[in-house]
Amino acid sequence: MLNNVDMIGDFCVEKTKRTEAYSMKSTHRHDAYEIYYMSKGERLYFIKERTYHVKAGDLVLVNMYDLHKTTEAYSPNHERILINFKSDYIQRMANGMEESFYEIFQKFPVLRLNIKEQGAVESILRKMIEEYEDKTEGYQTYLRLLLVELLLYIYRHIKKNKIEPIEYPNSLHEKVSEIVRYINSHYMDVLTLQSLSKQFHISPYYLSRVYKEVTGFSFVEYLNQVRINEAQKLLKTTNLNVTSIAEKVGYESPTHFGRVFKTITGTSPLKYRKNGSGTNAIDV
Repeated sequence: MLNNVDMIGDFCVEKTKRTEAYSMKSTHRHDAYEIYYMSKGERLYFIKERTYHVKAGDLVLVNMYDLHKTTEAYSPNHERILINFKSDYIQRMANGMEESFYEIFQKFPVLRLNIKEQGAVESILRKMIEEYEDKTEGYQTYLRLLLVELLLYIYRHIKKNKIEPIEYPNSLHEKVSEIVRYINSHYMDVLTLQSLSKQFHISPYYLSRVYKEVTGFSFVEYLNQVRINEAQKLLKTTNLNVTSIAEKVGYESPTHFGRVFKTITGTSPLKYRKNGSGTNAIDV
């Protein structure tokens, strides 16, 4: 089952250490920004349209509602620190810089930090974890201050450095990313493995296999996720009826659209429009 979710609460931070093989079982997105710091080990991290090979010392920035998923990369051992926060969490502390902070999540999904930069980021993250776990007097204010400090550090880092795009793990990943970008732009059209295989000169069987291998989910799962994502936006921002929305995002049958929508969000399109969200969950 795909998870298309909204985060519980305005802020969370957690540190996780894994010593056995682990891959997220489902696609994931949420109505919060995400900061993911790889302390040890390595992971493959799919974000929006491509997969990144994330290594120790890398900082991952995921924009709100961007589809993402992590999978194992060559070694089961890894440690990471994860932060999720909603857009209004820092408004009172950001002193007018919040829009600049939010922009960093749109430009550079992965930052490769040097040793000095890693130390600075880890120092802030350690304080955040201590405050979040101990919950001593004034911890909520201090957490906001620490998050603003971290965002300001990242913002300055991007401004003063020439950020080089992270290389693709290999040519296969680059090819699949090209296909993902095509799906993101043509999700409203009739798309099948057969039509994509002709478009990109790859056999349907091979395309199905490598798509799953590179992105971590099947072609159909991803296509449905993109379409339902767009449907959610239309349900929130327009007065179009469900049948019209189903057609706009690529579904010929409103009934089929309703079934897929409920599978992904945990609720029906009409209930989603009324309540504004589906199942609650936190990234893992």
